[in-house]
Amino acid sequence: MKNILITAGGTVEPIDSARVISNSGTGRLGSLIADEFAKRMETGRIIYVCAENAILPSSGKVEIVKIRSVEDLAGAVEGITKRNRIDVIVHSMAVSDYTVRSVTTAGELARYLANAMNSMSEKSLPVDVEKLENDPSTTEGVLEAGILAAIENTDIREGGEKLSSKMKSPVLLLEQTPKVLSSLRALTPDATIIGFKLMTGVTKTELINTAMRLMKKNDCDYVLANDSLNIHGDEHIGLLIDKNGSMVEYNTKQSIARGIVSAVFSEE
Repeated sequence: MKNILITAGGTVEPIDSARVISNSGTGRLGSLIADEFAKRMETGRIIYVCAENAILPSSGKVEIVKIRSVEDLAGAVEGITKRNRIDVIVHSMAVSDYTVRSVTTAGELARYLANAMNSMSEKSLPVDVEKLENDPSTTEGVLEAGILAAIENTDIREGGEKLSSKMKSPVLLLEQTPKVLSSLRALTPDATIIGFKLMTGVTKTELINTAMRLMKKNDCDYVLANDSLNIHGDEHIGLLIDKNGSMVEYNTKQSIARGIVSAVFSEE
């Protein structure tokens, strides 16, 4: 019996207590994959980690764990894999690439920078002035560090409360989120891992090559590669690629779900 962990839907990253950064992930494909696994006698537990508004599987066999942010997702996956034997991970969730590091406004930022410039002297600069003048890369680095510090030092969020809708020209500083896919092999050394790669408007060759690089980097067994321009509701062109470079093309979400489940059980 194989225990299955599926991630689905799209994560959200909070700006304040009322606003978030999100994406278009719905969980539709993940829900179909869960239901396909539920049909198989060889399946043990199915744990479905999903966004709060994700489409849910119809099967009553599926255990639902709801999360919001990438941090929530990483914590849930780590906890589940530590407490349970997981044989298969299907990481279909649309994970946010960025989270909010700081929020300010153009006005606050301008005031901070003006004050900093007024108080600045050559002695206070963190680099040699002559080098700063003659080395563009140094100049860019100092300016970048200064801008980042200015945005962080003028952060207008207080305890995560809702920001005023009257604030003018808000400025958000984002930072990259950790890649959950890259952590899965260490958490589950013996599991079959299926990663997903979504691109937009690329050639089939580029899509395949990118998926193969993703597979090698994250030690996946399969990657489902797809182009957003080829997804229209349940019409969904996807390439299921294995680590040997073999691939099967599917044309609907339902056929992708069946193909992933068949591939997993064909390994036995």
